[in-house]
Amino acid sequence: MGIHHATASKKNWFLLTASFSLSIILFLCISVGLDFAHELIPTMRSWQPDITLNGYANERVLDQRLGDAISGITGVEHIWGSSYMENVSVNSSRPDIDHVNITSYSQYMLDCAKDSLVQGDLSEIYGDSDKVMTVLNKDNPIKVGDTIQIAGQDVEVACGISSGLYPSEYSVICSQETFARLTGEQNYSMIGIQLSSKATDETVKQINSLTESNVIFTDERQSNQRNANTYLAVKFLLYSFMAIIAMITLFNIVNSISMSVTARIKQYGAMRAVGMDGNQLTRMIGAEAFTYAVSGLIVGSGIGIALSRFLYVKLVTRFLEASGVCRLF
Repeated sequence: MGIHHATASKKNWFLLTASFSLSIILFLCISVGLDFAHELIPTMRSWQPDITLNGYANERVLDQRLGDAISGITGVEHIWGSSYMENVSVNSSRPDIDHVNITSYSQYMLDCAKDSLVQGDLSEIYGDSDKVMTVLNKDNPIKVGDTIQIAGQDVEVACGISSGLYPSEYSVICSQETFARLTGEQNYSMIGIQLSSKATDETVKQINSLTESNVIFTDERQSNQRNANTYLAVKFLLYSFMAIIAMITLFNIVNSISMSVTARIKQYGAMRAVGMDGNQLTRMIGAEAFTYAVSGLIVGSGIGIALSRFLYVKLVTRFLEASGVCRLF
């Protein structure tokens, strides 16, 4: 009986279904907006450091023992290292690839790379391995499955990620152990340091005291905090807008059902007179509301998923392609 009441008036059924579905569509589209806002703020990455140490022109001057010494300082939460070597001559299964730019990731960076994994299995990259990964975008001809010979040693591109530390053209990313075997180089080009809540200015001074004159010391804490606050503000505004729309939708549905009940008050009185109890009457009205919710869920999910995918492709994917999906400090 409740389902019949919900579907009897096609106009009312359409309007209430549209109210439910609108909230679902907005929620799915707003989630795309948050993804887009996240991409616009490069410092929102899980590996984003508070302090960076760089060699000039990406020169490999940072000893791995420096990373070990920094990790022992009170207030240092995570530390990672990366080496970079560009224009390395190679032979490849693709005839148009005669050189690559090799980047190494320490274990923490490999763990964080799972967030940007697009294709393949990242677990094969760890340790001294013959597997590497690459950044997948229009500027990089290297694809998952390619075989590349570096310094007479074959490696296979086992997976692809959406963003990297260095420019993505001809990018080959491997573990630090694999980098050392392929290039003979042990030192880092960059060390990233993430600080804990216990870190003080003394922590930063201790880190700075360990660096030499040929190292660029950069304190990213203030810019990271500004960007984090900006993202939180955008998130708050979008979800506040969503909450307002949801409340308006809820009040509209409650009001519409209340009006429907009022319009049928004589009919409900007749039902009570012939034996329908209060619980049955409540269940009938609940079935009416449930019908609106199910129809709204079906319509909203169908339209919302399609629309959110369209927006994701037009906004996030296109932005990543246009920006080369790389993040530089």
